[in-house]
Amino acid sequence: MRLTLLFLISALLAVFPQADVWQNVNLEPDPQPNRVTVSKAQFATIKKTLTAGKGTLGAWPCDVTDEGDWTQALIFEDLPVSSTEKVLLMEAGPGCARGGQGANGAMWVVRFKGDKPVLLATPQQKFNGWLYSIQPTVSHGLRDLVLGWHMGASETGLSYFRFDGAFYRPIGAAILTGDADGNAKIVPQKGN
Repeated sequence: MRLTLLFLISALLAVFPQADVWQNVNLEPDPQPNRVTVSKAQFATIKKTLTAGKGTLGAWPCDVTDEGDWTQALIFEDLPVSSTEKVLLMEAGPGCARGGQGANGAMWVVRFKGDKPVLLATPQQKFNGWLYSIQPTVSHGLRDLVLGWHMGASETGLSYFRFDGAFYRPIGAAILTGDADGNAKIVPQKGN
């Protein structure tokens, strides 16, 4: 009986938190974080991390085929997810895994341990699109993030990310729909 009850509770907890995380997500995206400039030394270590070894968490096979270094177009923003440490959001620049409309693209979350960058989220972990909101919920010292994925005029894909102590992981997906009258709603997706 106890085992059955524990299984039932576990199953319910696995289903209901998905809907609960979307209850506090606004129907309008938050203002975007402020752009920042990183030092030359920080940029050099970030570049090395992002371009070293194909298939690693940091490496990103940019689709730019013309001359130039795709890392030069990275956009750095202050990501206020911690009250105790500096965390940055890095976005791929135009032409590098960022769609024609400019919204969807590769992104990384990084913090520094001394001079060494530590990646907390990467495109390989499905951290793509654009920053939709920073949630008040804190897990392992960092606030939850919601990413948007531009799908069309009336639909935006949403992915909910939570920090697990090492990386930001997706814990839910939803579709934000809107109509011509300005009515919007978030519809959680099943199985995510």
